[in-house]
Amino acid sequence: MAMRRGVPGNTRGTWSVIAVLSGFSAAVTLALGIVVKATDLRGPLLWWAVGAAAALVALAAAAKDYHDRSREPIGAGLARPLGAPPHKLPLLGKYFTGREPQHDQISKRLRPPSNRHGLLRRKQPAPLPHICVMYGTSGAGKSQLAVSHARRQLERHSLTWWLNASRPDTLRTELLELAGHINIPDQANKNVVLTKLWNWLRANPGWLLVFDDARPDDPVVREQLESLRGAGGEVLITTRGPGGWEDFSALPFELRGFSPDEGLEFLQKRTSSADGKDAPELTALGEQLGWLPLALEQAAAHIVKTGVTVQEYLRGLPRKANDEDTFRLAIAEIAQTSPAAVDLLRLFAFLASQDIRRVQLVEHGAVVPAPLREVMDDPPAFNREVRLLEAHSLLTRTDEGRIGHFSYGMHPRVQELIREQLDIRGRLAWSQAAARLVEAWFPAEPDQFESRAECERLMPHAEAAIAKLVWLDGKDGALGASQDPEALARLLHRVGVYQETRCEWGRALPLFTQEADLCRIGLGSPLRHATAKLAVARQHYLLASLGDGEAECQEALRLCQAHDGDTDFLLLQAKCQRQLGGIMRERNRFREARKAVRAAVAIYQRQGPEWDTLDRAVAEQEIGMIYRNAGRLPRAEQCYRRALDLVPNRGSQEPSQFVVFRAMIERDLGIVAQDRGDLDTARVKLTHALSVFREYRGNEDFETAQVAKFLADVTRRLGEQAHAAARGTRHPLRIRRLRRTERLHLTQAETLLMPVLELHRKRRATEAHKYAACLNKLGSLRLSQGHVDEARRTLEEAVAIYADKYGVRHHYRAKSLTRLGPVLLAAKERTEAELVLREAEGIFKEALGPHHPVLMAVYEHLADCAHDRGGHDEATALRAEAARIRGSLWLM
Repeated sequence: MAMRRGVPGNTRGTWSVIAVLSGFSAAVTLALGIVVKATDLRGPLLWWAVGAAAALVALAAAAKDYHDRSREPIGAGLARPLGAPPHKLPLLGKYFTGREPQHDQISKRLRPPSNRHGLLRRKQPAPLPHICVMYGTSGAGKSQLAVSHARRQLERHSLTWWLNASRPDTLRTELLELAGHINIPDQANKNVVLTKLWNWLRANPGWLLVFDDARPDDPVVREQLESLRGAGGEVLITTRGPGGWEDFSALPFELRGFSPDEGLEFLQKRTSSADGKDAPELTALGEQLGWLPLALEQAAAHIVKTGVTVQEYLRGLPRKANDEDTFRLAIAEIAQTSPAAVDLLRLFAFLASQDIRRVQLVEHGAVVPAPLREVMDDPPAFNREVRLLEAHSLLTRTDEGRIGHFSYGMHPRVQELIREQLDIRGRLAWSQAAARLVEAWFPAEPDQFESRAECERLMPHAEAAIAKLVWLDGKDGALGASQDPEALARLLHRVGVYQETRCEWGRALPLFTQEADLCRIGLGSPLRHATAKLAVARQHYLLASLGDGEAECQEALRLCQAHDGDTDFLLLQAKCQRQLGGIMRERNRFREARKAVRAAVAIYQRQGPEWDTLDRAVAEQEIGMIYRNAGRLPRAEQCYRRALDLVPNRGSQEPSQFVVFRAMIERDLGIVAQDRGDLDTARVKLTHALSVFREYRGNEDFETAQVAKFLADVTRRLGEQAHAAARGTRHPLRIRRLRRTERLHLTQAETLLMPVLELHRKRRATEAHKYAACLNKLGSLRLSQGHVDEARRTLEEAVAIYADKYGVRHHYRAKSLTRLGPVLLAAKERTEAELVLREAEGIFKEALGPHHPVLMAVYEHLADCAHDRGGHDEATALRAEAARIRGSLWLM
């Protein structure tokens, strides 16, 4: 009898067990009813009997539930998610065979028994995705088994999506494609899109995601799996090794080669030998190849294409053969009649393994070596080469849905074998041909919004071409970058710009560094060299590596100053000066910071009024930020307002970048108001700025998150003000109103802060300093909410991060200490609180001077400590010092 699709084979006898248990429990219950009615039993015997009957009923219900669950779709009883796309699964191989035991193993891991009835029912936490990890050597058939399982279970899932997880950018691209299919709007910061995708998956359970060829040490894979915690779905992972998945509670199982029976069945199907005449020879072939599916496929394809007998093919194999030997025979056969087909394989070996589009190959065929270029210019000839490679199972072709539009793919193991066959000159030639091809494909302006979808799609190819690029390697290293060094530099720069645009600074840095290295040895123009150096400096600055950033920025400046009369170098020099100013500001070298940015302003002024006013306005804003960090708030406010005046108001025709810039100035003015203690003004300005950033940048954009973080802190302080006011009055109605206001403000502060914290937690490995800034705000919020222990742990973590990132004497660490002081006082550790606050005072005075606004909070908290131990005169003096600094904040 045929099994119902999706029902594991070991459940076919379940109904007999259910029938026995249900019948027996019903009989016991009926008999008890009769006995009770007849004798009106009371006492222990009755309760034992009733308990036994209830247990049997519960057991029968649970067994029936498990059986029903294996038969019905996961989404049964749930509305299918609105906008859920059709599945995205590769085609299942025409000759896929067997693997029933492995199907059952996947099902058991993805669908453990549920406990939803009777005595077995327990309160469950938020649903976690069930994860199955399947590992095995390359060519064992992991992907095909995953495809087969997913296709069998389509009706069970509300959404099924295939994710190529072989490379970080490939996985991101596939996830963003899924987001697009479920109508999540695209945004500049792709982390925004991914966060919305995870929220959608949490809200719409019953899905299956397949992570194909994932690596447990890939930070992107781990980040995405962590993001799925709390979501109700299933995750099937294929990978090459068993280790590294322990964090996800996944017990991997190994997929080996076919069993002899399955392997023989496959070979008979593939070679059309169903009559069994060649069974002994095919069995010998399978044994010689270890029943490895990829090797069997290549061997069978060769036999079918060339018409040789199995015996003849066996004579060409060594005694202990593998997929490398079957590949070698196939290439030798193809090379005899079609060298261009082999060249096509060599080109594809240095690209991503999927989505190599024919239309782009043909359009940019001029950049590939001559013999292959000539074939690509002749469509019939190109089609013949592709069909030849398909026939040997070395290439796959997918129809994109339009006539003549195809994309090609190649098994990663085949790519690996091709690269291993090439000598150094071959690797140089074909790796650079692939890099030139991807450079021709990649948009020239990757930071433009309209280019981002194509950039995202091409990132897997760009990543593969750059990772596999052979240059400056071995004796012939100079040859590695000699063919088209400008193309290589352009590719590195464009991909780096795109990574920076999506706030992936840690990934942009090595790309710009490689570009600068190419230019340094004379393989790029001096202007490109200086531009690359500035880009390297900018990534170091964004990653808080300020020493490295300053050194790279100074080098870029020297390169520009060597061409002082050139307008292009002059304008790049202005950018270098502004970047240097930002670095000096973060290092508290405020005089040098102002000098650098004013040098940039002077360059803009020399260009005349026709020069871009936004650059000039941003430079003025940056001077304001230097004054603000130095504690000179009136000067900072003056600069911000001057920057606003430099940007003309164009009403409804105003470009979006002008609108966002105005919101940035509104944010900066709000921060100045916060520093002065004018919390109502700060709240109004930050709220307006946040609404603009959300509209133009999205909720989880970095700049949006910064505004939300500051607004959360202002709102928390308003809650504290309400709390203090409630303590200072005896009027019951006023106290009640103020307490309600306090709770409202603290709730709003948490609502604003928690998404920002989560955004930075995911990026902690490369941006720990930004995460620590969120922890500062969270620690103070938890103290205001009365969670003293959590506040202490949070702030101590921030202190440790800043000490590790900047050193123990940095003023950022002192900011965390300032917030930690009142937490320790609330924990009845006054002495420790005073020590911490005095340390913060010393750091601030050393780094920022004795009159900086940050000292106000230190003195107010020290006054609280002094008052707590009875030092009222000392407390009065400390509050007077805080008031003196506050009064100076309005003076120029």
